[in-house]
Amino acid sequence: MSLTGVMDRPRWQRRAACRGIPIKVFFPERGETFETAAALCADCPVKRECLAHALADPTLDGYWAGTSARDRRRMRRVAG
Repeated sequence: MSLTGVMDRPRWQRRAACRGIPIKVFFPERGETFETAAALCADCPVKRECLAHALADPTLDGYWAGTSARDRRRMRRVAG
C-alpha cells in the first residue's frame, strides 16, 4: 500500500482492534467463517465508526464492525 493510501484512511482506524491483523481474516475464502473477525469486532472501541463507514459505502465487501456484506445490504434495505 502506498503512503497516500495510508493517509487517506479514517483516523478512527488507528484505534481499531483489527489494526495489524492480516486482511484475509476479514475476507475468508468460500466455506470459511468470519469467526476470528467477529471475535475481534465484538469489543472493538471503534465499532460504531466502522459500521457507519461500511454502511456509507455499498461497494465494501468483507466483514466490517461485526457485519458481513449481506448483513449491511439488509440493514440498508430496512433503513431505506
